[in-house]
Amino acid sequence: MPRFALALLPLLPLLPASAAPPPTDEPARVGSLVELIKEPDDHDGEAVMGWLKFFAAGYKGGADLVGHGKAADAELAIAEAIEKVVRPALEAQVGKKGKVKLNDAADGPVTKVDDAGVTVTLAKVDTLVTWGDLDPKQLGLLVSKGKPTADGDVAAAAALKLLGGDSGDAKQRSQKITSEIGKKLGELLEDMKEVGPLLKAGRALDGALREADPVKAVERFKAAWPIAKETTLGSGAAKGLREQFVLRCAAANAGKKALAAAFHGKVATDPSKLHPDAGPGGVGLSIEWEFDKDAEGQDFDPALLPKGVLSSIRVRDGSSTTPTPFLVSQSRLQQDGATMGAGALPLEFCSDVEIELQGGLAEALKGTSVGLIACGLTSKDGSDRVVTSNFYVLESMLGGKGAATWEKKHENLFPGSQFATTLKLGGGKMSYARLPEQSPPLPFATSAPLRPFLVIVGVPSWFVERIVIRGTATGESMNALARVVAEREARALFGE
Repeated sequence: MPRFALALLPLLPLLPASAAPPPTDEPARVGSLVELIKEPDDHDGEAVMGWLKFFAAGYKGGADLVGHGKAADAELAIAEAIEKVVRPALEAQVGKKGKVKLNDAADGPVTKVDDAGVTVTLAKVDTLVTWGDLDPKQLGLLVSKGKPTADGDVAAAAALKLLGGDSGDAKQRSQKITSEIGKKLGELLEDMKEVGPLLKAGRALDGALREADPVKAVERFKAAWPIAKETTLGSGAAKGLREQFVLRCAAANAGKKALAAAFHGKVATDPSKLHPDAGPGGVGLSIEWEFDKDAEGQDFDPALLPKGVLSSIRVRDGSSTTPTPFLVSQSRLQQDGATMGAGALPLEFCSDVEIELQGGLAEALKGTSVGLIACGLTSKDGSDRVVTSNFYVLESMLGGKGAATWEKKHENLFPGSQFATTLKLGGGKMSYARLPEQSPPLPFATSAPLRPFLVIVGVPSWFVERIVIRGTATGESMNALARVVAEREARALFGE
């Protein structure tokens, strides 16, 4: 059959790169909902913020912190009653062997009570639980165990349970206590019919923001947001909460966790191959894709392909050069119909890197045009890059100008042809092998981190069965990868 005409034009000079936008500073990490929502825009929100401030201050200072909601007088009276009972109840437990439950995670003997919070022994380790992390309901139960008799103390215990989400005791006590504090408890109970859901949401979000461990913080965010998102408190702070979630999620997915979460291929790390230029957090690794899972095609992101690379791709049949995600079908990676399958990895490697590529031409190929498959490595702006095309051409650019090239003639090219190639970079050199031939070492001296990419465009013809990338991921790109994973989880939790 006639030899196929390659629908490939040489790489064109780069278009002038547009100025990259200056990097934006990440938002500062905040440690409480009060820091995030400084000025609520309604009385119910003000009431919630007041109670959260009161809790964080150690259940004291109520006269300055609460009393901004619709039931202001009741808030002030109840806060005053609570101030009188909480610390004495906790201080009475210091040195006792019995456990005191402070929240769902802290249940142990109390060893110390001070302005920082309550210290309890957990798993034989003294652990500080800050005042803001205490559960008001558990404090109410603790006060009740002391069998208080004064109206104010009884009302305070019931109010603490109410603020913790349990209204049963407050309903009973507000009807039985005939003094003024009983009336105020009743007013607070009525107000909590509206404020209660907001306070529950606020406490859940506040707990997530206060959590120091990023993995636990992510878990608490995922539990809190479904409670909070339908409230005015949650919807009003959604943007800031999303930013704070991303910060914690990126920290939770640092290092190897990011690799496992970002890539669906087989990831193996090798500390012995760590490149000295990787920077802090760099990882020596290999990633292998055999395309037995549909999700593997999603690892190559079209949005990460530099415009300079895209602008150099031309095909003679007029195919679209708008990049779209790859399709995985029957253990093969390929373009989706006649679209341009393209993408780059959200990871950059030091200049010592190796790519094995196995693939070929579709068995059902008809006609004389075979389109283009291009695989290689590129800097972020595309000015430094190495490109292998249709399993026989090696081209490079440095500083936006054409550099070393190598070409191997195709022989016996026909539908179903398969190839295995290896591209190697290292020591300022590059080489390309397609057995039984290999290029000589060619100059390619770049200090730029390089991002692997793949493009398939033109008539549906080429496929890939296996890709292996070996090298050292830079520490900077590992941090960026963790953020990519965090943004993905943020979209799943908060939506776009």
